[in-house]
Amino acid sequence: MARAFPRLSASLRLPDHTQDASAAKKEYPGLGLDIRHDDSIDRDVIYPVGIHFNCYGSESEMLLVREVAMMMIMESITDKPDWHIKVFDAEIANRWKAEALALPVDAMYKEIAEDRIAWPDGAFAGQAPKPKTILDEACVDYCIKELRAKAEYFKKSGLVPTLDASATVVKSDILIDEELKRELRVAFEKLKEEQMANPDWHPGTESRVQDLVHPSLYPLVYGRTPVMQNEVVGVEDAISWTGKGDVILQTTETPSTVDIRRSIDYSVGGSKVEPTFWSLDYQWLPSNVAFQSDGSVKFTSYINNLHPLKHRGIYKTIEKLVGRALCAWDFCLAQHSSGMSSGLGRTKPRFPRPANPCDSNLRNWNPSMPDGMVNVISKETLSHDNYFDYIDYSDPRIIKWAETREAVQPSPPDFSAWPYGAARIPPLRERFQDSGLQIIVKMASIELTPDKNPSFPLGGWHVEGQMNEHIIGTALYYLDSENITPSSLQFRMQTSPYQDEYQTAVDQNSFSWMEQVFGVFLGPMSGGACLQNYGRVETREGRLLAFPNVFHHRVTPFELADKTKPGHRRFIALWLVDPFTRVINTANVPPQQEEWVENKGIDGIMSVDEAKGHREKLMKERAAFRNGAEGSWEGVDYGFCEH
Repeated sequence: MARAFPRLSASLRLPDHTQDASAAKKEYPGLGLDIRHDDSIDRDVIYPVGIHFNCYGSESEMLLVREVAMMMIMESITDKPDWHIKVFDAEIANRWKAEALALPVDAMYKEIAEDRIAWPDGAFAGQAPKPKTILDEACVDYCIKELRAKAEYFKKSGLVPTLDASATVVKSDILIDEELKRELRVAFEKLKEEQMANPDWHPGTESRVQDLVHPSLYPLVYGRTPVMQNEVVGVEDAISWTGKGDVILQTTETPSTVDIRRSIDYSVGGSKVEPTFWSLDYQWLPSNVAFQSDGSVKFTSYINNLHPLKHRGIYKTIEKLVGRALCAWDFCLAQHSSGMSSGLGRTKPRFPRPANPCDSNLRNWNPSMPDGMVNVISKETLSHDNYFDYIDYSDPRIIKWAETREAVQPSPPDFSAWPYGAARIPPLRERFQDSGLQIIVKMASIELTPDKNPSFPLGGWHVEGQMNEHIIGTALYYLDSENITPSSLQFRMQTSPYQDEYQTAVDQNSFSWMEQVFGVFLGPMSGGACLQNYGRVETREGRLLAFPNVFHHRVTPFELADKTKPGHRRFIALWLVDPFTRVINTANVPPQQEEWVENKGIDGIMSVDEAKGHREKLMKERAAFRNGAEGSWEGVDYGFCEH
């Protein structure tokens, strides 16, 4: 049996420091500043987020179906054992190229065009014509060249850039060594043992997901939680601050829906994010992390829902994980300034924009004209730049050709390696040495059983947090996978509905070629949502996966491999708060956990039942928010026929 840890009474141990009344009080969104305070539009440099269609800098370029397929191929190859060595072996590389060219086109196209060719309710459920082929020899040659460049970077950094175009995902199966992996397993086992008699199942998961540490329990509750204006609550002394502070006020000021509908600022392409993307009731509480002189990091305020004294060892273990994740964040978190993104990873597509994407460009089609029609279309007509206008579409041969022609997909450009890691961008440690970072921690275990929960369903598309949390990046470490089938995270980004360069390059309703090579409907009310799929990354055991919060993502389904035995998947999530926007954190908020103190009469603490009640309300609010956000993402289309 685990040794019981004595609970501390707040009356037995006074803080060894109190708030200095003369000190300048800090201001935070919701505390001294408007809860919707967002100065990113006024800053020269920002870390973008993809929560709303008006979030500046969070959009992807439209990507050719062919380029997304190439990213998917490279992602798959980098999962092969010793890929970074074998890719330089010509015989093996040729075999990989042959395997890529043999992949079924329909399955690949579905992955690329999913959710971009039909409304979610099935209306306009047509499809852009599927290509008979996507990849060719030039494409896979390009992939091998790029993989060799990525292999060289992997050898230096331990990082594998993947699914990278306008933004990048990064993965590593070697950053977390076996020693740290063992420490994390011990941490998980200890936390699970504490819940042996009463597991904390996450609401809405039907006893599939066990919360070990989760920010939705004991969050900041506006109108209920006591807060300190300055950051005074630490780790070792955290419990001694319990009950102190003033209850944070709750604002009820929200622009009317009439004002929002009338304001151009809130429309697509406007400068403001809709007020509903902030919560007026709750905020997850990040912990503060300081950079140490020896290169390590240290929590300077407690992790919400992880006892700061009872679990000192787990704190140290998570600190090590944060330290390892920093280089992954440094690589994938691009900065946005003056309409341009810059980062250590790729920030631009490989393919240039097609020079003449209009349907009238017969070179975009195969065959470029119907068989036997050379004599019908005169040489004089063919000499016109707009000879497409001279073709008689009442001719049956022309009609058949228009219905059966294939789009000629653009050829890959000459290969030029992206300068991975070469940009002169200071790392997080250097740039925020003085202020440190704010990180939200989650530890969870997905438990599957043969009788009750043998499978885990497809997740919903989402970005992390609401606007309150100002999350800019995610790092996920997949600690254990036992007796479950492989699963992945799928990724997509928003695109701009204002494709002026393309719209001016095509004639009225002459964008069929573009629809085929980009895998999306472009006409108004056609179901062509302004979303760009990027592919998926397997979430295998031992993998660290990091990405910026411009990516929408969702979990693919998985199930028990052996249906007669239980299985599980354990992971830890680290969410990085925008270092430019400091939010209310655990240094401002004394612990609210009633079970952490002996004196139950202290003001400001919550019982488990009350905390779970707030969690239910928070999760209900966020579910509604996610549904609304997804509706807004998928409700924006391109409207190409309007000139």
